[in-house]
Amino acid sequence: MEHLPEGTDPRSGYCSSDGIYYSKRPPVWIPPTRNFDLVSFVFAPQFGDRVAMVDAPTGRSLTYAQLERNVRVVAAGLYKNLGVRQYDVVMLLSPNSIEFAVVFFAVMSLGAVLTTVNSVNTTGEIQKQMNDAGAKFIITTAALTEKIAGVDLPVVIFGDDEVVPSFGSRATHRYSELLRTDTNGVPRIQISQDDIAALLYSSGTTGLSKGVVVTHRNFISCSCLYNSGVDEVFSSDHVLLVLLPMFHVYGLAICTMCSLARGIKVVVMPQFNFVEMLSFIQTYKITHLPLVPPIIIALAKQDVVLKFDLSSLFQIGSGAAPLGKDILSLCAKRFPNVKLKQGYGLTESTGACSTAPTNVSDMDAHYGASGILLPNTQGMIIDPVTNKPMPPTKQGEFWIRGPSIVKEYFKNPKATSETIDKDGWLHTGDLVMIDNDGYIHVLDRLKELIKYNAYQVAPAELEALLLSHPSILDCAVIPYPDEVAGQIPMAYIVQKPGSPVQESKESCLHKCHT
Repeated sequence: MEHLPEGTDPRSGYCSSDGIYYSKRPPVWIPPTRNFDLVSFVFAPQFGDRVAMVDAPTGRSLTYAQLERNVRVVAAGLYKNLGVRQYDVVMLLSPNSIEFAVVFFAVMSLGAVLTTVNSVNTTGEIQKQMNDAGAKFIITTAALTEKIAGVDLPVVIFGDDEVVPSFGSRATHRYSELLRTDTNGVPRIQISQDDIAALLYSSGTTGLSKGVVVTHRNFISCSCLYNSGVDEVFSSDHVLLVLLPMFHVYGLAICTMCSLARGIKVVVMPQFNFVEMLSFIQTYKITHLPLVPPIIIALAKQDVVLKFDLSSLFQIGSGAAPLGKDILSLCAKRFPNVKLKQGYGLTESTGACSTAPTNVSDMDAHYGASGILLPNTQGMIIDPVTNKPMPPTKQGEFWIRGPSIVKEYFKNPKATSETIDKDGWLHTGDLVMIDNDGYIHVLDRLKELIKYNAYQVAPAELEALLLSHPSILDCAVIPYPDEVAGQIPMAYIVQKPGSPVQESKESCLHKCHT
């Protein structure tokens, strides 16, 4: 590993002289050109007539050439019909769709800024984000217009079949109008990689929702690092199902953007339904399935899974939260020919930090780990008491640094200084251990640790133990006040239908350990 600094342990990537864990993966090239934007990067390979995106319920699809054309035409419509200009903020309030991706790229191609919002948010929450981001335009569906009824901004509505309520004097446009726009007369916008591409709102590492400033460079770096870090040769036969919300960095950057940048087919579910997901896997012969732990738990435990042909699956990915070894083992037994790979990332890292390598035998020895650092990425494990870096096998707060790490929270210098230090280290707030082979083990959130007597108990570890019980479908462990111990763990559980959990402590513990 010639790329590692002198004195670095090639097995773990840890350098004792500076306390930094360096990626064991070879560095990857990231376009250095200053005036370069995400849209030019994604469509540079020119995949042409290869299918890019499919709407799961209807089968409607776009090739890569059609997708790029729609992006350019919608961008022209936003520019000419609505007056969207460079640095303007456009809010996108919508469930997953092909059009979501088109708008994502169209807005950025103009040098404007996209802010995505969860469609289940309340009117007040949407208004708060809109004001904080300084949004000048809104793109949404007819069904969601009631949530923006009091907003006096130009609106674009997806879909021609639904009745759109009247907004009085507010300018309202159909998305279909934008698709008929002549692209002539739209100037080519000079966009820097350091320009803001998106404001993705996240509770971050410190609580209240904040706008994470994601630049074109961050998105491009994420794609370069992630697509290199997954360590596999991609084929036009690969099909990825996006059921995770596209307003979130996982669904937007990792699932959608990175997949399109490498030329594979992306099948989009508008909203999650477990049985429909199984049906779509069977219908579209899905090969790659990025998920979150609750869905993987259902895959491992729900009997309805056995009614569908899921033999096309090649890889199931997990992110957003730690997944216990017992659930991974159950899933591996049910899907013996599928690679189960965990990764780690945050909105503040544009979703990218670590992934499991393709070497299955190596991963088997680190079951439950979230892989190793992506290329060009560094990490530190910091003791929360001494604030000193820790060597392998020691726990501490995880700090990460690299080209996908954002620089700031939007108009929030206090939150920025508390999370991203002057040397570019992102303080994640996660309790992590890196083992002797450089594998990252995410244990819990530092602030969620249960203070039991003099011990710190990680809820995630107890949840993993409970989930090993055959009668428990899901669970959550929280701290409960106790006069003697300070706090004790308390668990909420979801029972498997027809398999009631016995109240006997001995019976429960016995089944968890067998």
